[in-house]
Amino acid sequence: MKKIILTLLWLLLPSLAFARGNESLNRPFLVGPQYPLLFMSTTFEPDTAFPVENGKIYSQISFTNLNTYVFTDNSDKVDNPTGDASQFSESDSSGYSIYIDGEIDRRYFRIYWGWSDSVEIQLTYRDIRFVKGNLDSTIEGFHSTFGIGNQGREQTDQDLLEIYVHDNETGENVLVITQPNDSFHQESMTLGLKFNLRKTSTEAISLIFSSNFGDRYIEREINEVNPDYGSEYKKFNDFNYGLLYSSLFPDWTLHAGFSVAKVGESLLPKSPEEQYYFFLGASWELGSSTDLLIQVLEYSSPFPENNSSAIGSDAREITTGLRWFLADSATWEMGFTENQSQGPQNVDIVFFSNLGWVF
Repeated sequence: MKKIILTLLWLLLPSLAFARGNESLNRPFLVGPQYPLLFMSTTFEPDTAFPVENGKIYSQISFTNLNTYVFTDNSDKVDNPTGDASQFSESDSSGYSIYIDGEIDRRYFRIYWGWSDSVEIQLTYRDIRFVKGNLDSTIEGFHSTFGIGNQGREQTDQDLLEIYVHDNETGENVLVITQPNDSFHQESMTLGLKFNLRKTSTEAISLIFSSNFGDRYIEREINEVNPDYGSEYKKFNDFNYGLLYSSLFPDWTLHAGFSVAKVGESLLPKSPEEQYYFFLGASWELGSSTDLLIQVLEYSSPFPENNSSAIGSDAREITTGLRWFLADSATWEMGFTENQSQGPQNVDIVFFSNLGWVF
């Protein structure tokens, strides 16, 4: 039923669309990094450098469905589909090993308020649920169609939830998530500020600052083991700052960004103290009411660099999709995110849909 509804939306939305309206709707997909461990920290999310007009509000409701199946080469599942996902062989690395198999649903509600001509206040609410899901067979078929390897996932049981992060030095699992839940839990809230440094009719440059709060569940409560580092929790215990650039052309728009996140104690004890994000995206007008968007987000790994596998390498995600203008002040977006880099610090695929409006 879910697939039928999505198919009907893809077919019907173009016929319902109107001409493009408020320029505050001309922004990249607000899709940040999709690696589950990073959800515990304040991340970079692509955005336009143009602030919302003074006195106006941009709002968005979003839903994402993430599927991933990744593991390091010392997992008990390597070459053994019936192996124990919680077990790992010894490693020369003093960092971490992982096994992640499952799906994650997330919902967002955003309010971006133009407080003045050069300052925008942002508030984002997210909730999350970990589920067994039902996308495994779909992903396997997609990989087979395009000649992409399945890493043996077609030989394992489908639709499981098994997330293990293993400390190679102590030989213990420090993060475990195996219990699915049907209901959503509050993941986090983010308070952000955008300061416009330059704005003309065709380009803008802005600084952004943001920090999470209300994220105790995702930082401390989802873990089914009780490591020592999980006992203390503080609001606004990490933050993100960055630079945005946008440029408007007659039939297309360019967006770029760079960001640094100070993760503090929100991630693992051996995680780098800083996360780096690089973003580039563009949108093209396909007609009076439809845009095509393609964007690339590259970010540093949340795992230390001294791992023997690729788990410490940068991750690169490509997001693409369509935006329909439903009225002068509303849009509907649908698309997906796929990893371009390969390794255990990546996801498989993410589907998303967004409804945005300005008032």
